[in-house]
Amino acid sequence: MTRLLQPLCLLAALVAPLHAQDPLGPDASGAPVGEDAPAAFRPMLPTEVMPIQLRSGALHWAEVVEHDDDGLLLRRIEHGGLVRMPWSLMEPLQAEALRREWGYIAVEAEELLIAVERLVLSNGSEILGVIESREGDSFVVRREGNVQIVPKRTVASISGGTQVPALDVYSRDQLYAQEAARTSSEDAAAQLALATYCERILDYVSAVRHYEAALALEVEGAEEVTQQLERAQAKAERQEQVDYLHDTQLLQRRGLFDDALARLDAFATTFPASPLLEEAQRAKANLLSARERALVELIERKWSYWARRLTRSGVGDRSFEAAAAYAVEELGKEIRERVLADAQAVAQDLELEQLDALWVLRERGRFAQASYGTGTWLLGEDRALAGIPTQASAQAQGGGGEKDAERAALEQKIKRFLENQQRARRAQSSAEKADSIQAGWEALSTDGKAQWLHAYYVEFGGDYELRDRPYLRGCSSCGGRGVSESVTVGGRTGQDGGTQLQPCAICRGIGSVRRVYFR
Repeated sequence: MTRLLQPLCLLAALVAPLHAQDPLGPDASGAPVGEDAPAAFRPMLPTEVMPIQLRSGALHWAEVVEHDDDGLLLRRIEHGGLVRMPWSLMEPLQAEALRREWGYIAVEAEELLIAVERLVLSNGSEILGVIESREGDSFVVRREGNVQIVPKRTVASISGGTQVPALDVYSRDQLYAQEAARTSSEDAAAQLALATYCERILDYVSAVRHYEAALALEVEGAEEVTQQLERAQAKAERQEQVDYLHDTQLLQRRGLFDDALARLDAFATTFPASPLLEEAQRAKANLLSARERALVELIERKWSYWARRLTRSGVGDRSFEAAAAYAVEELGKEIRERVLADAQAVAQDLELEQLDALWVLRERGRFAQASYGTGTWLLGEDRALAGIPTQASAQAQGGGGEKDAERAALEQKIKRFLENQQRARRAQSSAEKADSIQAGWEALSTDGKAQWLHAYYVEFGGDYELRDRPYLRGCSSCGGRGVSESVTVGGRTGQDGGTQLQPCAICRGIGSVRRVYFR
């Protein structure tokens, strides 16, 4: 039998006095409860002395004589008197463990699971179900008791290995009909197996019928089957309540959290004397936790989606300066508005402040990357190279060979050339610089602008966590030097040949493509 009690609690119970005013004391007359204990209690054989912990923390040793849906009948070891103990007065974890062990109603317990396939659609949504047909240009998917036609062109990927409650895919009548068709009405063992199957699909009314059929056919282990029948009868009496809570769980699994929450709030009013009130409260706590997890996952996914979608649409006819300002001043607000609208489909009362709090709770897994591409130079040299440690300006000369001397001379020439280019840029007027940058911006493709704008928002919008250091990849056109070389030969006019340098047409002297990592 499950023990949920700590050794120190047990020791304290052995030395602490028992108080007459607690629920395990004598009845109101001062005498122990005797043979007038309710007949509804069923004996548990053999009886066993065990520690019983109360909600208050008090712990007592008692013999469990009988138990049912409402609680326990206990015999106090001090004086042998019988007392009734409702489940609600016990420590919740111990009460739940005992109820599970003894087979009382637990809506979530041992439901029948089946394997399904996960279809991820191109719009990011998912469908969980059994693919009944793959012919033609559509999938036929069984889910939630119905058939759904899913065009193959809308499916991005299909994966298996997922199990869900069978009632998420088939109706209870469908599941029962499939199993009953395979079951002999004259076979006691088959009827017993069908009764157990019915309990797994939460059809306790049918379970009672098949337990009775198994007993009528003189099934082996009749005593144990009789106990199973009695438990199923108790559950069948509350079939409506079980179905109510199960339908609520189904709404939760479908992502209809507000509807599920409203049903759970109404449970106590609909069934005021139900022994499943605690089940409903636990279901509500689980639902709220599940809703928060679902919101965090949805917000993270939709944030990324709208960030890329809006950076593309945000390019428009904006100038470079207007686009950069939009990325850091307006884009974050627009993303929040779109994500909030998506999240309110899950939690209608969600507000913007709560959205930001849930965004902070997102899983910080692997870093994603955003690149400025060939537009890196539009950042300006300081920003384009920011965060990269300065390397040694010169390396030790080795050997002093002719090729080393030529290489060193070329590097010096490139260095002087870039310094001259930098001085020339500084000498440009603000209008000339703006015109140059605007011309470079307009030369980018729409995809290139959207890529640049997304990277700029990621790095400077303040909504993402950035890795400490960016990554700079050498320009593929100039090999990371920032200049391109052309070799000329002497002409008829007597000009000398040689190597001429000019700024790289791709990176404009920066020499690198900037990439930032974020999550």
